[in-house]
Amino acid sequence: MSIEERRNKLLKRLEALKLFPNNNEVRTLRSRTQKALERLEKLDVTPTPIPLKVSTRSSSLKKHHRYIRLIRNNFPNLKYFDIRKQFTKRKRGDEVSIPDAVWQNPSP
Repeated sequence: MSIEERRNKLLKRLEALKLFPNNNEVRTLRSRTQKALERLEKLDVTPTPIPLKVSTRSSSLKKHHRYIRLIRNNFPNLKYFDIRKQFTKRKRGDEVSIPDAVWQNPSP
């Protein structure tokens, strides 16, 4: 039975309970039916997909380290620390000794 069919069945039951006098049994049946209808409404709501984290801190640092290491392979005379300094300067817009072509494509 689909959710829509169950909802219609519960709504019909609520309408039928209006015909009876308002005593304790009718009130308890009405409240149970109303709660069942509310639970059904919660089930009917489609869950929103949880967005996946695109990059975590560790994966970002791994990419950064791999990038610096590729540049170091092109310039073996420079130390890792010096390449990081030049990378920071380049991000600020300052002039660095490593050409732009290497920064854009560090693969050998």
